[in-house]
Amino acid sequence: MKYLKVMLVGIAFVIGFGYKTLNADQNGLSKGIYYDNIKYTDNVNFNKVDGTNIDYSAELSNPGDYFEIYFDVVNSTNYDVEISDYIYNKDDDYIEYKLTYDNDKDINNGDIIKKGESRRLKYKVYYKNPIVEDEYNLDTSFSIYYEQAI
Repeated sequence: MKYLKVMLVGIAFVIGFGYKTLNADQNGLSKGIYYDNIKYTDNVNFNKVDGTNIDYSAELSNPGDYFEIYFDVVNSTNYDVEISDYIYNKDDDYIEYKLTYDNDKDINNGDIIKKGESRRLKYKVYYKNPIVEDEYNLDTSFSIYYEQAI
């Protein structure tokens, strides 16, 4: 019976922690983290930024062409946040993708953005070789995920 009580308390703690984390992600971070100060190369057609969504298109006509987008990740929450994950396409035979800080240093899971501060990032897409596939799909999207730093 003693083990059952300990297990129930442990389960309650895990559920409570999960609820708190989910709540912070959905309520706090979605409103407190946003992108600002967007700069880009001439071949980018910038439409708008909405929170952490950058709406753009870009033209890469010939091998050697590239585009870059610079943006600030602003943390206006009352707590430090960390980068929990980031996703963009893997390099292939034709296109190279790179998401870094503006000084070309790598982004790492666990990097902290302190409350009230911002970090400058750069996303670069480089067209390196002629595309020979008939149905090649160029996807230049990227996502960065944040969570409250503990």
